[in-house]
Amino acid sequence: MALLPAAASTWYADVLYRGVPRLIACAILETTDGLLLVDPGPAVPLGTLESALASGGADFGDVRGLLLTHIHLDHAGAAGTVVQAHPHIQVYVHARGAPHMVSPVRLLASARRIYGNRVNTLWGAVVPVPKANVHVLQGNEQLRFAGRVVRTVYTPGHASHHVCYLDEATGTVFAGDTAGMLIKGTRYLVPVSPSPDIDVEAWQSSLALLRSWKPAQLFVTHFGPSRDVAWHLDHAGERLGAWAASVWTSLAAEADDAEQAERFHREEMARAFAELSECDRLPYEYMGQPRESWYGLARYWRKKRKQ
Repeated sequence: MALLPAAASTWYADVLYRGVPRLIACAILETTDGLLLVDPGPAVPLGTLESALASGGADFGDVRGLLLTHIHLDHAGAAGTVVQAHPHIQVYVHARGAPHMVSPVRLLASARRIYGNRVNTLWGAVVPVPKANVHVLQGNEQLRFAGRVVRTVYTPGHASHHVCYLDEATGTVFAGDTAGMLIKGTRYLVPVSPSPDIDVEAWQSSLALLRSWKPAQLFVTHFGPSRDVAWHLDHAGERLGAWAASVWTSLAAEADDAEQAERFHREEMARAFAELSECDRLPYEYMGQPRESWYGLARYWRKKRKQ
């Protein structure tokens, strides 16, 4: 699997998660002192990422840092495994997520509440990252890597520990899940919003922050570069608002959560299939499930009502 050029001295690798193209993209930034990986993904497809690096004439020995947008297993699950095998690699993560990289017990417990005993099959081993390798971020840092400057911004909403990165060399914002799931080559955007800590208001504010940066390009982990930045960020806000409103309305109905979540899932997947070509449907069937987002948004609204 070859590395695909995204911009000068920046590439990305499709890790072919679950054997499916265009699910998880790991961005690779060159510096004069080695490589930076943004969101290496879960441990399960780590061999594919290693092969991708080899296709670009590199290996994990050339990697200097992992820049994590957040600690969800589809973005950061492989971090500990990578560092265990290559102890020189440094990990950059927000302060709220850092403790769960060092001790992933609660992270795994949260994942098991969603995925049950499928956690190991879906994501693979989750290995602790040594505390000495963890660089804690708050947002608004300027990270300097051998002549390359990467700025950080705190972007809660999808997760309370989410950060985005602006690469000053290319004007690219690595947005993780803040800008939603938009598979390269499509116009169907999913505001992925699973439990446990969705915050719609904070998320809209984070989208506004990204707009204020006026990036030349977005890069989303699911999946790839997006150059129509204004449309993308505006559409992400619109879709998030629409999903949140739909879930709020559904909470007033006389039906249990499982029934409401399934109804929401069916309706949104029908919309996706109506908008997408047959060859573009597969990634949306495997990731960004509306069912999981219903539960995340329902939890958000119930917390708001208690407040």
